[in-house]
Amino acid sequence: MSKTLEQRMLASIAVFDGVYAALSRHTGKLRPEVETMFREIVDYRSDINHWKSIFEARNAALHLLDGLEAHADTADMVLFGSKRIKFEHARTIGVQAYLTTTWALADRIAGLVGQVFCTPDAGFNTVSPPQLISHFINRERTKKTTAATLYESLRQTFGWPIGLSYAMRNHFVHDGAQIRSFHFFAGASRLDAFRISNEGWDRIEGQAKSYNVDPSYHRAGTIWPVDPKADLRLLLKACEREMDDGLGVLLGSACNTLHSHVGFMLGED
Repeated sequence: MSKTLEQRMLASIAVFDGVYAALSRHTGKLRPEVETMFREIVDYRSDINHWKSIFEARNAALHLLDGLEAHADTADMVLFGSKRIKFEHARTIGVQAYLTTTWALADRIAGLVGQVFCTPDAGFNTVSPPQLISHFINRERTKKTTAATLYESLRQTFGWPIGLSYAMRNHFVHDGAQIRSFHFFAGASRLDAFRISNEGWDRIEGQAKSYNVDPSYHRAGTIWPVDPKADLRLLLKACEREMDDGLGVLLGSACNTLHSHVGFMLGED
């Protein structure tokens, strides 16, 4: 069974510790610029505890959404913090929080991974760091920036759930889940729960396809909601499962590649 993303994050700390120890054993064997480059990547290990905090915040946001409609009264009001607000507002805030933390975590991991697997212009760009969609999923971009076998295998295995999640993130964060006269959800009432409107689903599906992925790009044998419009939470959980798997593969591959490469450079193979 594959390791969870959280397990991959913890394992990456141990790998970085091994790289740091190897560099310390051979101080001066590499050009100073090369050793500094390796050490700057290894220094990401101090960020991982923060990544764990983002990970936990994302889980808390998803927990907020579970059963939310059951807590609404007959006037569609729900307790949110210290006051009661409309169910539809709590629903929107909760989904925005979930998707924002989901993609904050993805951006942090992609920023590290990109320094190992992307071209220098992309991987070391501090103004516009590597991102999951643009540098590892969207073929029109990745074919110019990322290792061939890496991006193609990742794209064809996890591209659809990652694309859907990113499309929903942009729609909720930038559009407020409404554009023109179309609402993402089927209705505002607690009775509508988290059902997605036909127009909402069409927009998300179309946007995901614009990233050059299609519905077949997911883990072989995985179970998807029969009707993705029935409950957004089920769709989010399905996307999270595969997106976490993909991020874990990226993180593990990058850390272990760095470890092996430094070992070869230092003659420890």
